[in-house]
Amino acid sequence: MGISEQDESVYVELLRRRRATVAEMAEVLGLPAPAAESVMARLVALGLVTRDGNLHTVVPPDVGLGTLIVQRQTALQRVQGRLTQLMEVYQTGAAAAVSEVEALTTPEQLATWIDNMERGARREVLAFFRPPYVLDGELDVSVEVPSYRYVYERAALDDPRTPDEIGRFLKHGYEIRIAADLPSKMIIMDRASVLLPMLPDQTSIHPGFLLVRGQALVHLLVALFERVWQTATPLRLTATGVTEGIPAWDDVDIALLTYLLSGMPDKTVASRLGTSERTVQRRIQRLMKLAGTDSRMQLAWYAAQSGLIPS
Repeated sequence: MGISEQDESVYVELLRRRRATVAEMAEVLGLPAPAAESVMARLVALGLVTRDGNLHTVVPPDVGLGTLIVQRQTALQRVQGRLTQLMEVYQTGAAAAVSEVEALTTPEQLATWIDNMERGARREVLAFFRPPYVLDGELDVSVEVPSYRYVYERAALDDPRTPDEIGRFLKHGYEIRIAADLPSKMIIMDRASVLLPMLPDQTSIHPGFLLVRGQALVHLLVALFERVWQTATPLRLTATGVTEGIPAWDDVDIALLTYLLSGMPDKTVASRLGTSERTVQRRIQRLMKLAGTDSRMQLAWYAAQSGLIPS
């Protein structure tokens, strides 16, 4: 893992203390100040510790070491036992357990967490992008994750760089959609952690970002993403650039749902829409799949609750 015995002794002590200065660590472990400074610098480089001025804060082992494990698959079996031990040290130390929601208030903390989340993702990355943009960095398209799904707010296209960025994502197999409005910026990694700003329209890193890892809150935010995704319009890459595909819900779908909610049978709905009864039934099956529902009653409830059907 690239961690020496001396590095490990400093890291374990930091797990107990949660945060400390180089001078404090040198004193408690009996290390020369230059040696303690070098160890702290190595731990920061490994993503196990963040630094804010003179104060060093330990990154929880399940995130810090977990990311190193992903990078070093050949060392996985040797490291996992030690990771469990270090988690026990962290959880039984003087500091309270990590809360379900943590505030990231410095650029370094934010950059460290984004890097750890990005490199540690294994299954999927979901994201909302909307202006104003705060982060200088961007998600790395070289990271191998099976599924990427991004939704851009339409106002993001006002930035001339955005179409090129979307085109690059589409070339790498990402699924990209566009929505008229988004509730907030948001990045979801493996349906296990979510990063979002404290304020929906904040124009800088301050007052900070929230890292959400509690199961109930993450589930709620994933459900929000899925609802927006279902109604967003897909984007595709053509010879002339990025263009909009067929919206997930078009005007015919809305009319069909309106007729169904009024109690019309399929045959009457088909007559109103000028199509066949079979086509109506195929459209209904498609809408049920988009909404993630198993019955027409559930579909009607979803359409009413999501505001798709005008009151």
